Parts: sequence; C-alpha cells; structure tokens
Amino acid sequence: MDHGHALLLRALQERRPEWLTRTGISMLEVGTTREPLPSQDSTRILSAFCQEHSWSFTTCDMDPVNSEHARELFASMGAPFVAVTAKGEDYIRTQNRAFDVVYLDAYDFDHGKHSEQRQERYEEFLGSRIDQDACEVMHLEAMQGMNHAGRKGCLVVIDDTWRDGPTKPWKGKGPRAIPWALRNGWELTMELPDYRAVVLELDPTYYRPDQRLARAAKRFGRKLGG
Repeated sequence: MDHGHALLLRALQERRPEWLTRTGISMLEVGTTREPLPSQDSTRILSAFCQEHSWSFTTCDMDPVNSEHARELFASMGAPFVAVTAKGEDYIRTQNRAFDVVYLDAYDFDHGKHSEQRQERYEEFLGSRIDQDACEVMHLEAMQGMNHAGRKGCLVVIDDTWRDGPTKPWKGKGPRAIPWALRNGWELTMELPDYRAVVLELDPTYYRPDQRLARAAKRFGRKLGG
C-alpha cells in the first residue's frame, strides 16, 4: 500500500499537469516527517519536488524536534523553505488563500499499535495520549480552515483515510473531515485501492462573488429558520 504523499504527486501529474511548468505554486505539509524511512520520508520527498519545480514549501508540526530536523534538511538542500512549529489546524486558521497544494498527515489515528515513545510525545505536546476522536476533529478543523487558506482549485490529500466500499463509512483520519468537505465546496476526485489516502479539490468557482453571496444568503436563511 503506497503512502499519501505518493498519491499527492500522482494527483498533480493527473489532475494539475499545467501546474508542473508554473512557478509560484505553494505547497503545505501538515505533519512533518518523524522517522526518515525511505518510503515514508514525505518532508524530504515533497520538498525536493517543490525545489525541482520552483515552488514554495512549508511543513508544519506540533513537535519542535521534527521542525528542527526539517530546517536542517532545507539548509542542506539550499532551499528557502519554512518549518513551522504549531498545531496544523491552528496554523491553517491563520492563513488566507495561501496554498495551492496541501498534504494532511498530522494527528495519528488510533490503530492500537503506537509505540510508548510516540504516546509520550502526544502527552507532552497535546496533554493526552492518541485519541481517535481528537484525530478526526483535528483533520475536520484543518479542512474547515482550508476554505480560507486554499487558493482557487486547491488540491488536498488526506493520508490514512479509506473506506471498504463506496457506501461504507470512512475510516482513519477522515471520517468527519470528508463529509464536511463534500458539503462545503470540495469534491472527492481520487480514491484508489493502492492508497489509503484520498484527494479533495476545491470548487474553482468557490471564491466567485456570486458563490460567496449565495453561501451568505444560505447561512442567513438558516439563522432565520433557527
């Protein structure tokens, strides 16, 4: 089973080929690499891709050790990339139309096999051990923030997210994020059996004035009805 960052690169080739020859594209990774294993070193792989294409790259993680490792990597590459130490959902909330491509691979889902060392890092920085509800809420809040932080046609990959059939419930990191996104301007465009990850794309008309007015009217109508 391939990892989500591999799906992201495939999605760019298939869904955004015109971006590959364009400068000024901005990519965000939420969940900086912890252990740089050859097939899982997403920070290195994605930042190298961005450097090759003259894109900007930002990685965000709650753990300052991971951020420092990323800064050392960027320095060795001679790349002006940024490593932010923060909770991903909080950082996204501060951004406005900042990113074209986003890789969400942050708070781990609870599969019951996490090492004690990893659990202790969660306790140190988040105040509790890995919790499935907290994982789902974090990725939901990150997607909600993307409706302000994403640029026109923004492409988001959520890693460790799958379902066992088209009518089955979502599992992993996205059970709350995906249903919300599909109701709020995003389309599910890639869900492939070789990846436990999905691709979401923001409706290119989302920021049009008429669409913004329509959403405001809908919210106003709900308030009146409530």
